[in-house]
Amino acid sequence: MEMKEHMKQFIDDFYQEDTNYDELPVVQLIEQEEFSTLSEMPIPEDGQSVEEMVHILRKEVYPNRSIGEHPRNFAFIPAPIEEVSKLGDLINLFYNPNASGWYPSSGTACIEHSLINWLCEQAGYSDDASGIFVSGGSIANLTAAIAARDNKLKPDDISKGVAYISNQAHHSVNKALHIIGIPEERIHRLETTADLKISYDDLERQIEIDQEKGFKPFLVMATAGTTNAGVIDPIEKLAEVSQRHNLWLHIDGAFGASLLLSKTHKNQLKGIELADSITWDAHKWLFQTYSCAMLLVKHRSTLLNSFSNRPEYLEDAHQADRTDFWDLGIELSRPARGIKLWLTLQTLGTKKISEQIDYGIALAEFTETQIRQTKHWEIMTPAQTAIINWRYNNPKFTDAELNKINTQLSEKMTHSGYAQVLTTKLAGKTVLRMCTLSPLTTETDIVKTIEKLNQWASEIN
Repeated sequence: MEMKEHMKQFIDDFYQEDTNYDELPVVQLIEQEEFSTLSEMPIPEDGQSVEEMVHILRKEVYPNRSIGEHPRNFAFIPAPIEEVSKLGDLINLFYNPNASGWYPSSGTACIEHSLINWLCEQAGYSDDASGIFVSGGSIANLTAAIAARDNKLKPDDISKGVAYISNQAHHSVNKALHIIGIPEERIHRLETTADLKISYDDLERQIEIDQEKGFKPFLVMATAGTTNAGVIDPIEKLAEVSQRHNLWLHIDGAFGASLLLSKTHKNQLKGIELADSITWDAHKWLFQTYSCAMLLVKHRSTLLNSFSNRPEYLEDAHQADRTDFWDLGIELSRPARGIKLWLTLQTLGTKKISEQIDYGIALAEFTETQIRQTKHWEIMTPAQTAIINWRYNNPKFTDAELNKINTQLSEKMTHSGYAQVLTTKLAGKTVLRMCTLSPLTTETDIVKTIEKLNQWASEIN
């Protein structure tokens, strides 16, 4: 059988057997016996049949995963993917362009440049803005941190540089700062208000203290849509403080920046155009396959300053009237990650994307309504940007016992296979957290999930 036939067969088999997610467990972990068999499988001297190896992948490898497309997977922020995104991935895979610049792949470069420009427009940036497609929020945050360091600090001042982040910041922010040479003692975690937003008053105080000590404050990394609770930091106020002290303001909008495409909720990101850079993950709330993320910057020159380099072997590939992606980021060889997003936006249109984002927010609000009608459940953070946190809270138990009970409820739900609801920590308490981003989720899915949790909780009494 030719390889083309194997590919056709796989696609037919996948759509026939693997996509009835509602009847599958949300998460499945590999059993020890399978783990041992796969781990000990030798690499042969003579090759084995494609059919047999594909069968192993389909039946023994990929079933053991958390199914992101499942309508009752409430554990993680990445939403189910649009089928057209898969098609975009497939097309790009087959053509396999090196999308590092204009010369090696001018067609995809044209699409990615135009799409970056359009995304910058959505953020309220001017024509001076630019950006780059990257693998995810971690690399976007790192790229922004490098640009901020190079823009705001002289080389001799790096050892005095101070960055400010929220105590709710994603761990990739901390990693990025370590990589660019900012150790833990010069990463200041700012206080948050009762609604878990950065206190801009605390930021002002910390900057003044650090300046008096001879340090060099240079970067504020705020969040639009925190992982824990979907919180959006006070962007306008943070921009005001940052501008007054000549600090770079970065918005980690890996999750929440997608509100820019919502007609109803875009105003929650008011002031984002004041930020120097924005992280935005399309594989989170724009329904794309892994991986597809963007870093947008207010001024293209800030990326060129950090990443533009002209080695001899690339001289012929550079065109004076084009900006190559190798001049805007860390990577040289890279896939054309933006093609599938472009294809999705072109075929679905912004209206449908907006409606799907708004639907996820409405589902979280519906979930909150259902929880408030149930005895012994406490809302910890209200529904916002399609995330809600709550916990079982019966006064007959101590806090330690309640933490354990909420963990057990999460584990019981996961083991049941019906839904996946994981926990997080808020104010030292273990809480249940639901992300309701999926357009496939129904209100019935929400109701039954809460009913099951409530039933198991009642059995504890």
